[in-house]
Amino acid sequence: MPEQETTIDETSLREAWLNRLIEELEKVDAAMPVKNLLPENDGPAWVQKLEGEVAKALLPAARLKNEPTRTPRLMGAILGHQCSSAVWMMEWLAAASVKHRPTSVGRPSTEQIKEGKRIVVGLTEEWFEGLRNLAKLALSSCVDLSYADMKEFLLAYAAGFAQKPDTVGDIGHSAFRIYFFMLFQWRLVERLNSVRELHELLIKIFGANQVGELKRIEKICQRIGLHYRKPGRPKKLQ
Repeated sequence: MPEQETTIDETSLREAWLNRLIEELEKVDAAMPVKNLLPENDGPAWVQKLEGEVAKALLPAARLKNEPTRTPRLMGAILGHQCSSAVWMMEWLAAASVKHRPTSVGRPSTEQIKEGKRIVVGLTEEWFEGLRNLAKLALSSCVDLSYADMKEFLLAYAAGFAQKPDTVGDIGHSAFRIYFFMLFQWRLVERLNSVRELHELLIKIFGANQVGELKRIEKICQRIGLHYRKPGRPKKLQ
C-alpha cells in the first residue's frame, strides 16, 4: 500500500509523544547517582566537541551528526543503547559484588562503604528502575503513533538494544578509551604543554599498541579543536 502523507494530527501526536519521553528521560538522567565531572557551560570548546565524539561511539545506531532532529528513530536508538548499556552495567555490578569481597587488608573506610552503598542503591533502585519504566512506557505507547513512526522507533530501538557490550573494550571503536579518558580527565589534559606530552601520558596508561603513533593523537586533537601553545623561537641576542 502507498504511504499516506503525514497529517497534522499525526505530527501533533508524534511531538507530544517525543516531549513526554524526553521529560521522562531527563528524570532518569537526574537519578544517576554518579557526579558529573564535565564542565556545564563554561568549559573549553574542545571538551564539548569531545563529548560529541564519545556520544557517537556510545550511540552508533543513532547516527548522530551536528544537531540531530528529534525523531522517533533518534529516540529509539538512544533509548535502545541506554537500555542495553544499563543491562550490561547491572550484570557487571552483580559479578563484581561476588568477585570482590572485602578483606581485612585494604578494607574501605566507613565513609567509603556508605558512599559505595549510596551509588549502588541509586543505580539499581532509582536510575535502572526509572530507565526500565521509561522503556515500558515508550514501547507500549508507540503503538498509538502512525505506522511509519512506530516502525522507525522500533527498528532503531532494536538496533541499539542489540549492541549490548560484553566488556568495556567492546564499547565504541578503538579510540573510545582515549576519548573517554580525555573527557573525564579534561582538566589534566588541559594542563599539558603539547600533544607530545598527551601522547606520552596516554602510552603510560593504555600502552603503545592501543595508543598508536603521535600522528594519531595529533589528528584526534585537530578533530576536536584541542590546541596547545607552540613554543616560540628564542629571542636573538642584541
